[in-house]
Amino acid sequence: MSKVKKRIRPTKEQWHELNHLLDDVVEVGHVNERNCRCRKCTKLNNYSKSIGLLDKQEIDDGRWDSRRLETKHRHEKDAIQVTKLAHQGYNRGEIASKIKRSRDYVNKLAVEFDIEIQR
Repeated sequence: MSKVKKRIRPTKEQWHELNHLLDDVVEVGHVNERNCRCRKCTKLNNYSKSIGLLDKQEIDDGRWDSRRLETKHRHEKDAIQVTKLAHQGYNRGEIASKIKRSRDYVNKLAVEFDIEIQR
């Protein structure tokens, strides 16, 4: 069996210091910044690594970029289908049922790709 790494629990003083650094980051306003390089965010990141709360692995493995690309390609394919059906004279409801998507999604594609659909 593989050896399981034991989780290190920080002391009360370490938690206090970590909360102080978190307060500094929140005060600056970098709450939702994942890869911020400012001085306060770097201090927080380094301290949390030093006490064992962050492992050495990379946080972002690129899966969000691939999901964003997949979504973009799916929208492009659906926009082609919507364009073909719109040129055949279908309205939004009929197009939605033909491509098995919601009417709001068809409206979103029509606005995004500037497709003229009959009312």
